[in-house]
Amino acid sequence: MSNDLPPVSTTARRSKKYLIRGVILGAVLTIGLAAVFRFETRPEISVVGQGKALAVSNGCFACHGASDSETRHNLRQTSAGPWKQKAIPTFWENGIDDPAVLIDWITHGVPEGEAAAHKRLFIQMPAYQKFMTTPEIESVAAWILSEGIRLSQASVSEEPTTEMTPEQVRALAPDELLVMGDRLSRRHGCYQCHGELGQGGADNPSSFKSYIPGFFGSDFQKLTDGGKREEIMYWIEQGRGQAIEAGAMGTLAKRYLDSQAIGMPAYRDQLSTTEKNILTEYLLWLNKEGPLSVKQLQLIMKQLSAEPAG
Repeated sequence: MSNDLPPVSTTARRSKKYLIRGVILGAVLTIGLAAVFRFETRPEISVVGQGKALAVSNGCFACHGASDSETRHNLRQTSAGPWKQKAIPTFWENGIDDPAVLIDWITHGVPEGEAAAHKRLFIQMPAYQKFMTTPEIESVAAWILSEGIRLSQASVSEEPTTEMTPEQVRALAPDELLVMGDRLSRRHGCYQCHGELGQGGADNPSSFKSYIPGFFGSDFQKLTDGGKREEIMYWIEQGRGQAIEAGAMGTLAKRYLDSQAIGMPAYRDQLSTTEKNILTEYLLWLNKEGPLSVKQLQLIMKQLSAEPAG
């Protein structure tokens, strides 16, 4: 009796080969889709957002507090010798709006001209040049400036917006558009979710990227179909996107928009046509400016502090 196994049929060999190929193809597709998902959901952070994260990770709030209401203890030695109470100022208490001065403080711990007086403090500012790179220090300065803008513009004008045609809105000079768009954004809570000057918003559970996007970069471009006016207007009026829900990934987009914790409110009945047009042009301008740098924020602070546009 022979011990040889019966020959495997050609059909069986082909089936096995196709099965192996199918398993390999499935694995490749799974890995590819996972890579695409990771790429598409990677966080997009502005200079201001990075600055805030760095301020947290480098312990800045320990001494300066997170708001004007958080008093931080310190002592100053008088010329006679005794120590007296001297609270540590917040980031914004001294009204510093010059990026060079902020960067000097963060980098060296104290500007050279104030070093002698600073030495009389019990708790002294550390020099962060050993702990952060120059771009990182500039990011922290940018965040401080953005918060300074937020605090300085806390009182929002309630005066009605002058009616204008879409053509008149588009013809506004950048400084006029900035003042009018900023005023409307503060009045209607846009920055509360999308971040100061639209530089990155709050965390948002179950959303596609787990946060509310800002008005800069690729997040904004993808959500508004490449920055189209009619799509931005649709978002403002309806609280969700038209193009993104009708595209190839529309079903997925709808699922995320429906399941996210914080949804965009529909402002169709809360804003006039002129106000919607101003906000549309303002968001396009912010997106064109990109993630705002420390120098851009300094210029914006000066423009917003000047006489407001009519």
